[in-house]
Amino acid sequence: MAFHSLRKFETEVIAMEASLFNGDENTVGSLTSGGTESILMAVKTYRDLARQTKPHITNPEMIVPRSVHAAFQKAGHYFDVKPIHAPLTEDFKVDIEAVKELINENTILLVGSAPQYPHGIVDPIEELGQLAKAHNLPLHVDACLGGFIVPFLQKLGRDIPPFDFQVEGVTSISADIHKYGYAAKGVSSILYKSPDLRHLQYFAYADWPGGIFVSPSATGTRPGGAIASAWAV
Repeated sequence: MAFHSLRKFETEVIAMEASLFNGDENTVGSLTSGGTESILMAVKTYRDLARQTKPHITNPEMIVPRSVHAAFQKAGHYFDVKPIHAPLTEDFKVDIEAVKELINENTILLVGSAPQYPHGIVDPIEELGQLAKAHNLPLHVDACLGGFIVPFLQKLGRDIPPFDFQVEGVTSISADIHKYGYAAKGVSSILYKSPDLRHLQYFAYADWPGGIFVSPSATGTRPGGAIASAWAV
């Protein structure tokens, strides 16, 4: 907010992505330094959401596919959210029946990939969305690798099921602009279905002599060059 040009770049990039991922006027987000930070912010957000809405949960868990990116393991370590790994089916997609069995009173988040890194397979996001809705859970889609490939493959007629905000139950999407968005290295994004969720990502502190301190993501100062390159691309 201190640099109006960077604010313009960030908000316009997020708006472009919201359109690409079938968001609406309520879709918001932030630019980050990479996919790991985007994933960290998502897990932090849903941990804090659970603290607000389900304070009885003292040992939060997130159900993730066995093939999910290792950054979820890191996020769990940082924010004290235990990753519960669901097995894969023979076609390398997360096993929906296994996810269903793993959901319990400690579950705060479901995760799917579009696609996952090891095999390039898109998880059954629609089925995960149905589970998320049925159990009143958020669903994060990790599209860090495929966020800027899959929508265009769909437009070309490839048989890839919906994975984004048009799927009921999807509450956030991570996508790396420095991969197939072709921006300079060091810029990813995290998008949320509503501003209420993004609000939980922020850190704010004012009880010191220096005035209000606010960070939208993990870093304090963020490199403007990466944000500008994302906007230019």
